[in-house]
Amino acid sequence: MVMECELPDACGNDTREESLIAAQQKDDGRSRTERILQRDKVLLGACVLMLILMNFQTGRYVLYPFSLFATWVHEMSHGTAAILVGGRIGYLQIFQDGSGLCYYYVADVAWRKAVVASAGYCGTAFWGCILLLFRRTTLGPTIGTIGFGVAMLLSCALYVRNTFGLVVLCIEGLFLLSCGWFLPAVWLDNLYAFLAATSSMNALMDIKNLFGSGQGYVNGEVHNTDAHQVSEYWGNDYRFWATSWFVFAIVMTLVGLFFSRDARELKRNKTDSDPYQTTQTTTVSTIAVPQVGREQRAPPQYWANVV
Repeated sequence: MVMECELPDACGNDTREESLIAAQQKDDGRSRTERILQRDKVLLGACVLMLILMNFQTGRYVLYPFSLFATWVHEMSHGTAAILVGGRIGYLQIFQDGSGLCYYYVADVAWRKAVVASAGYCGTAFWGCILLLFRRTTLGPTIGTIGFGVAMLLSCALYVRNTFGLVVLCIEGLFLLSCGWFLPAVWLDNLYAFLAATSSMNALMDIKNLFGSGQGYVNGEVHNTDAHQVSEYWGNDYRFWATSWFVFAIVMTLVGLFFSRDARELKRNKTDSDPYQTTQTTTVSTIAVPQVGREQRAPPQYWANVV
């Protein structure tokens, strides 16, 4: 039995691309700031509200699923950095209070440990910026949402080792996969942009822990903050590293907002990259053979010359 499988609603169909291009053509003559304020009112308002809510306990309950998503990206960034410096991931844990831990193995070298410790906030800011850059493209929201869903499920299979983390991340991974495949394009765009902002502003949303006095709480237990760990490995006061990550998160967020790629720009680049279109022209030559006698006539013969 053969079944037809329809592509996601937001997966690059012509109608979606035309609507995106039509909306982007209205921005001709406007500055980047004007385009951001006109087209991203909902996103900008959500970002401001998120910054306020995430620094209060009640607000954290409202944005709880997004907080867990940011925590997962944060801990996976630690693990990815460990792999890049020649180590490996031991396992991950995500807890009910929105905190998490990444256990990793690297050589006992100060700079390697410092890179891994600083990768949490820097990694979330970097990935958030990448997501924001492609939020206005035809395929960006679909690929990004489905990609994060797949990555989340793979991390559960390979690294997550506590019950709460496994259950919650599996649910969120399946949810992202379903949204990327079935959610209408307009709603998917908003969800994708909000996930991107949640990731890129992880340092901004976690100001209390970032600039804490020295120790934070993970699942009710006391642990040194990332800034204090880097301070031990590389020197300088922990406030220096916390401020650096804070500024980096702001820069990455602004880059993602102001320098996003448009569907119209990508389509123009695709057309310019293949200016020559090869076509085949068929020329048919007909040659009639002269009459043979009075009663016999040879049928005409044809030669097809492909130029």
